[in-house]
Amino acid sequence: MRRRVQLLTLDCALVVAEEGSFLGAARRTGIHHSALSRRIRDLEHSLGTAIFQRHPGGVRPTAAGARLLRDLHRVLGDLDGTLATADKRGQQAGSDASSVPAQISEFLEVIVDFIRSTPDVSLNLVDMKRAAARSP
Repeated sequence: MRRRVQLLTLDCALVVAEEGSFLGAARRTGIHHSALSRRIRDLEHSLGTAIFQRHPGGVRPTAAGARLLRDLHRVLGDLDGTLATADKRGQQAGSDASSVPAQISEFLEVIVDFIRSTPDVSLNLVDMKRAAARSP
């Protein structure tokens, strides 16, 4: 089974965990709290497990959610670092393909490990500029 999850949704899950509430995360991301809550609920439904325990004072990660959030933090951090390095090297070397950083292979190894450890989850990385250009 293939799942499509936007990187924004995964980032939002991290912000919700850091803030401990949808309201705090909504303020930080600029996304309305009900839309943010829906986004996380849809992610949980897609994964087939709860990421957060909701309570009147906010949210806290479930055991499964804590593991997922830890992996997401690492993967998204690696992706950010890889993109920043690629951008810097791209600016220095133009579009020379030999400037692709070795960190990309490390990032891909992390992705492969994640996919192997969670075979019922698939990641789909999308170039948002290209996707936006194709949208009417």
